[in-house]
Amino acid sequence: MNYLTLSELSFLIKSTIQSSLPDEYWVTAEIAQINSHYSSGHCYLDLVEKKDDATTARIKATIWAGSFRQIRSDFRTLTGQDIQAGMKILMLARVTYHEVHGLSLNIREIDPRYTLGEMALKRRQIIEQLTKDGIIDKNRQLVLPSVIQRIAVISSVTAAGYGDFLSRLNNNPYGYKFLHRLFQAYMQGEKAEDSMLRALEKCIKLQEYFDAVVVIRGGGSTVDLHSFDSYLLAKTIALSPLPVFTGIGHERDETVADRVANMRFVTPTAVAEFLVSKAKKFEDSIDDLKHRLMIRTITLLATEKHYLKDLTGSFSGHTRDYLKAAFTALKNNTYMLQTHALATLRDPSVILAAYEGRLKNVSEGLLR
Repeated sequence: MNYLTLSELSFLIKSTIQSSLPDEYWVTAEIAQINSHYSSGHCYLDLVEKKDDATTARIKATIWAGSFRQIRSDFRTLTGQDIQAGMKILMLARVTYHEVHGLSLNIREIDPRYTLGEMALKRRQIIEQLTKDGIIDKNRQLVLPSVIQRIAVISSVTAAGYGDFLSRLNNNPYGYKFLHRLFQAYMQGEKAEDSMLRALEKCIKLQEYFDAVVVIRGGGSTVDLHSFDSYLLAKTIALSPLPVFTGIGHERDETVADRVANMRFVTPTAVAEFLVSKAKKFEDSIDDLKHRLMIRTITLLATEKHYLKDLTGSFSGHTRDYLKAAFTALKNNTYMLQTHALATLRDPSVILAAYEGRLKNVSEGLLR
């Protein structure tokens, strides 16, 4: 019976691969896991290919330190991001086989333009799905409160952007007081998406205590922005009953989270400035209302005073005319009384009883 030792079989496999696959090949794959060793500088990856979320192929890969420094630098320069799990890459690789570590790929180059295209495609597909779902602008349609003073903040306590946000908010020149609560989350890395999603769900559960949600991260580097291109995160933001503001420190691209948020700001500081300016605008509107109310009150009082003056003058005039007419009537009646009295005395034929009745009528006229 003929047989091979394991090492002999391994050598045979290695020889066959070297003779059958001697060249380098451009290969596309998705990064399932990535681990860069700080001490050695080497990078180790698990690469997969998927179809309908099912893995159809898997292989390990290595980027030696000498190549990895340049590959990582070129990738970050063009895409603005580090090489991350979940990304699709186009790589130039050689198939290798090691008697102990088995089959793997040795990556010599990575074309960042392919990954950039895949990221843009993924972003566009998510936006199209949100549009199809009818929720792409749902958060933007929320009416903002006149003053946004109770704020739920999703960030990392160690993030520089979080400190900048609080400094600008708490040290505003008008002395406005804002209530804010931090919901801690990873803002980059493989845990970022799930962490931000859980934090946002907590904010929504406590919605009665807040006016808005602010999602902020440190400015400067744009590493790990792909965490904000998540369908689940974007959907949760879109359906949030609270308005969501993003300030994730980048200018190059608009992430899906930016697209569905009520308002998007370039930096955390810009978010704080908006909140302060909105409070100032409200205060100014109150001052303007107070001023217009004072003007209206003064105008109304002046109008009523003028009307009262006219009314008083008119009343005085009517009283004066009435008294003058009454005096004239009295004078006339007195003259008539005297005339009739003399006539009666001079004419004995006039019956005294009739004169008495006439006298009574004249008297009553005078009394009226």
